[in-house]
Amino acid sequence: MGHAIEAGWFLLNEALKTGDTELKKTAIKHFINGSYNRGWDEKNGGLFYFLDADDLSPVQLEWGMKLWWPHAEAIIAFLMAFQSTGEQHFATVFDKVFSYTLEKFSDPAMGEWYGYLTRENQLNQDFKAGPYKGCFHVPRALMMCEMMLKQMLDKNN
Repeated sequence: MGHAIEAGWFLLNEALKTGDTELKKTAIKHFINGSYNRGWDEKNGGLFYFLDADDLSPVQLEWGMKLWWPHAEAIIAFLMAFQSTGEQHFATVFDKVFSYTLEKFSDPAMGEWYGYLTRENQLNQDFKAGPYKGCFHVPRALMMCEMMLKQMLDKNN
């Protein structure tokens, strides 16, 4: 889910820069919204790490886990979709994903985000950095969201 949603906001960003309305529609409909609709765990919340295109069991053993970075990419994507369309649906999903992410991944006592949760949203690993989790997705997501929110506030003032 993470790579599809990340690709979606990359495409949306390019569409906004170039004025390509068809690319904007594709990015939002298929990459951002479609991936979210397919990957959101309705029972427990959060985005699954992997899903098989044919609804078969994915090969990856960690498929049902929830990882920090797809959630970071989703908050960028849905805020960007809201900013570019003004459609309330995207603000609602942004709030849902953002609230879930801060509640489940962030460590309010020591800062930073944990990286790996089980399907049931239990902490799977208690480390915050490692071979695959570094200081990239979280700061980028928070910085980009802050910039977009500031732009929206400035536009309304």
